[in-house]
Formats: sequence, structure tokens, C-alpha cells
Amino acid sequence: MAGRGRGRGRSRGILDMSTTSPGGLQDKQQDGENQDAQGDASSRAAADTNSLTNNSQQATLSLEDMKSILEDTRTYSENSDSKRVLMCARNFVRTADDVKTLASLIYNKCLKDCSLAKRGSEICNSLTSIEVGGVQFRSCLLSLVQADYTARNELMKENPSRFNGFTAFLCEVFGVMRTNTNEVFKPLVGPIFDCFNLVLGPEPEEGSEQADEFDVDEDACENLAIQIQCIGRLLEEHGEDQLTHLMDRIRTCIINSKSPARVRCCLLEVVEAYARGWESASSHTAQFYCDTAVGIISGLIL
Repeated sequence: MAGRGRGRGRSRGILDMSTTSPGGLQDKQQDGENQDAQGDASSRAAADTNSLTNNSQQATLSLEDMKSILEDTRTYSENSDSKRVLMCARNFVRTADDVKTLASLIYNKCLKDCSLAKRGSEICNSLTSIEVGGVQFRSCLLSLVQADYTARNELMKENPSRFNGFTAFLCEVFGVMRTNTNEVFKPLVGPIFDCFNLVLGPEPEEGSEQADEFDVDEDACENLAIQIQCIGRLLEEHGEDQLTHLMDRIRTCIINSKSPARVRCCLLEVVEAYARGWESASSHTAQFYCDTAVGIISGLIL
């Protein structure tokens, strides 16, 4: 594996590493010392060796190595072990900038493909212990989320695919990650509803009964339907009033909107999920929506 620069040279990996302590060979050359002195020297050498081994293992992976791991879609498969990613991360980070880079690599990979959001958030959850120089992995991750949330309006207009990836990742972080006291990230509740409402378009201005016409993006609406069914119960627990308002908007959108059938189908599925308390749909209901979606995509249902 290629070295990361800064004079590290080539890394041979954790298991292939061997280190010797400074002066560790000197004891063997002192034939005149008694057995007790040799024992003391050996103990000191062993301690030094352990210390150096720990330090050497702090950065045995290069930036390119870490990129290769985190940009490989197989890393985010359900069969992959997040502990392996944690081990690799611990053997990559050395500086605070490395922690920021680690968070950025995972975050941007998940935003490129919203289907990776769930597994990506689980990997991020396993990396929360990563910290160098007071810079925490979790803080770096949430800073990235905050930046895209602030620019959500522009993001949706200019890069809808990234907006969908962001919304999916935001929801999965809320559903998966927990604080140090094992609580959900309550500050994420408002941003999640803001993103959902953004998908449905502008709300009517005060004094007006109907908002300006807005074409609801089909992919964004499908993403909303998928995510809210995963975290609906949590949202209802921590933002009941906001959820009630969102559901009213969804019903209105179904009734009044000139949106295509795919959008109405997704929103109707959300209404049903809400009505049954976010419990899983029966096999018959799931099959109905699956068949309907296929019919819509194939043009059989308008």
C-alpha cells in the first residue's frame, strides 16, 4: 500500500509489522551483567516495543487506501462488518484533518447513492469513538449535514440527486445514531420535516387557500415515502405537531395536486402507513403498491 506522505514510506499492514525498541539490542551485548539486570532491561524493552507498536499502528493506511475502502460499494453491503471499517479507520487517522477527511469520504459516498444511506449511517455510528486532538468524528459528520441543510433549497434545485441522498442520510442518522446518553438526535427533527415539506413544494401564503402550482419531483417523493415509513414512529414521538401538519399537506397534495400518478401513489402509501401506526404493511397491501408502481412506470396506469 502506498504511503500517505509525511515521510511514512510503504506500509506493510498491521499483521506484517515488526518493531524494535531503541537500544533493545544493547542488552544482548552486555555479557557481564547479572540475570536481574537483564530481566529489568528486557521489561523496559518490551514496554518500549509495545509503545512503538501502538504508535506505528495509528497510521498504517494511506489516504488512497482509505478512499479505496470507503468508495467501494461492497463496504456498504449488509454482509460487510462495520468493525473492519473501524479497524481501518483507526489505522488511518493521525491528525484532526484525517478525522474530517474520514467523515467526508463516507458522507459524500452516501449522498451520491441514497440506497447506501442506511448502511452508511450504521458505519458512522460505529466510528463515533474516533477522535484526534479534540476533533470528534461525529462532530465532523454533523457539520457536513448542517452545511447541506443550510443550502437545502439550492441543493434541491441544482442537484436533486444529492438532495435525495442528503434527505435519506439525514433520516437514517436520526433513526440509527444515538447520543452519548443513548437518545435520538432531537435537533434533527426540525431539519427532517423541513426537507419533507420542501419536497411537497411551497406552502400557501398567509391569506391564500392554495399555493402556487408546483411539480413534485417523483424521485424525491418516493424517497420521502421510503424514509418516513422507517422513522415515522420516532418522528411522531418527538415532533407530533409537525407530523400532523405534514400529513395534512400530503392529503391536500393527493386531492388537489396535478402531480403524476407515481407521486400520488407514494403519498397515498404514506397516508396508509400513518393510519396503521407505522406498522409494516400486510403482504397484500405491499403487493398492491408494488404492482401499481410497476404499472405506473410501464405506462399502464396514468
